Amino acid sequence: MATYSEMMSQIEDLRKQAERQRKEEYSSVLKTIKRQIADYGISAEELGFSGASKAAGKRGPKASKAAASKARKPRAKKAGSGVKVAPKYRDGAGNTWTGRGKMPKWLTQEVAVGRTVDSFLIPTA
Repeated sequence: MATYSEMMSQIEDLRKQAERQRKEEYSSVLKTIKRQIADYGISAEELGFSGASKAAGKRGPKASKAAASKARKPRAKKAGSGVKVAPKYRDGAGNTWTGRGKMPKWLTQEVAVGRTVDSFLIPTA
């Protein structure tokens, strides 16, 4: 049977091995997540990151819990924030887009096959 110090040494070796394994898996998992977010057109808001800054996503695998839980100073609302905008474009399947932000995947695919964005305009009354 192993001595206490030998067991502690084995525990430390296993911790180091586990950390190396986690680091190896991290980049693969991150690539998979990014690819799926792009494929499905998932927004930061849908993931619950509506108030997150770009820098927050770059903290890496060892983000400080203290920094994450630190109380944030409330920000003043931007003019026009939270205003609903009527859709400006629609396809035959009922997909819509307001014309703001990144072009949705359904419209990007239609443009790629030769259709024009204007062909999806919703007629105004």
